[in-house]
Amino acid sequence: MTRFAKAAGIAGFLFLASAAAPSAPRAAELDTALREGRSAVVELDANASALTYWVRARDGWHVVTTVDTVSGRGGAAETHAVVRFSSVLRPGQSQVISVPGAAGEPQQMLRIRRRGDHIEMARVSAPGV
Repeated sequence: MTRFAKAAGIAGFLFLASAAAPSAPRAAELDTALREGRSAVVELDANASALTYWVRARDGWHVVTTVDTVSGRGGAAETHAVVRFSSVLRPGQSQVISVPGAAGEPQQMLRIRRRGDHIEMARVSAPGV
């Protein structure tokens, strides 16, 4: 099994564990520097969170982010929409992941950038649409 496949399996497990375990790193606890093989959860808004991890490969650093958006939180009709984003970042490259919000409200985005020997993660806002 390749290193990337192992990390993908681990990330899936970590994502499920982070939903139940309060010990998963959250945005307030991060120094925004994510080291290889570690994962972190960033709250994008009250109903969406993103779990990110990365692994080194010959063609660049494979960064995987899984976003969980919740509707009807806490009720009998609670549903989750889960989407996974994968990209290969080379030095200095970045990606932005966002979830839709209410019209006129600032849109919450997760900026992931490759810097030196780590990945930087920051939650940023864009003007309302």
